[in-house]
Amino acid sequence: MMADDFTLGLVCSRGADPAQGGRKHNEDNYLICQDGLIRYRQGQTEKVLRKPGHGLLMAVADGMGGHRHGELASSAAVQALCRLYYRKAPRDPESALHAFLVRGHRKLREKAVTRQMGDIGTTLATCWIIDHWLYWAHVGDSRIYLLRGETITQLTRDHTRGEFARRDGRASPMKPKSLAQNFLFGSRGLGSDDDIRIDAGTDTGSQTLFVGDHLLLCSDGLSNFVPSHRIARAVWDAENPAACAQWLVDRAIAAGSDDNITVMILRVERSPHEPDMLTVW
Repeated sequence: MMADDFTLGLVCSRGADPAQGGRKHNEDNYLICQDGLIRYRQGQTEKVLRKPGHGLLMAVADGMGGHRHGELASSAAVQALCRLYYRKAPRDPESALHAFLVRGHRKLREKAVTRQMGDIGTTLATCWIIDHWLYWAHVGDSRIYLLRGETITQLTRDHTRGEFARRDGRASPMKPKSLAQNFLFGSRGLGSDDDIRIDAGTDTGSQTLFVGDHLLLCSDGLSNFVPSHRIARAVWDAENPAACAQWLVDRAIAAGSDDNITVMILRVERSPHEPDMLTVW
């Protein structure tokens, strides 16, 4: 896998101006690990580290719990996750991501509680591409979409009260669209905060990638305000992923988003699974 196998676009935005009802601070964060470089947001700048690693690891994290706590939570999550990138390549990356979410949550929450910050939390949606195989996992309600041909598929299922009730065959609870769990904070009425529920094969997955495929990771500052069919149309019509990410952020703000907005778009340019002549844009 080479750097020019993919084109990546990213916007991590505070969102609408506070004068227009937006947030004063950006509690979102992101992670991009590729070609020995690790990138994530640190304060108002981007932190760049050099560490040899495996494949392309990326993530979006939406912090919550107020400015100080939310920003710390999302930053802690992506910095912990990046350690997977430069460890020994796992035999099963999907299982490695699953184990990270469960164990990483427990360890980081332990530290947060010790420091009397047990109310902090963050979503975490992550993709790891190794040899053009996609492995993904998530917790919370940030999303991962796969766009292939003229179809957009939401790979992740938002961790709402209603979602877990459907999985368990229970009656729909009050406020079914309310977030049921996140990374660090834990569950909300679903059990011990020391644990989170990550169902393998439902909250994790893997599949091959082909030329022309797009992956889109986003916080709910986008998905709550721009429906999936509009997201898909923007990706198909855009000149490049970077321009598309900015257009989607602007569209979400125009639609009334008062949240932080992070959009990460990856386009597959080359793949060993298809000849180069099939690349179309």
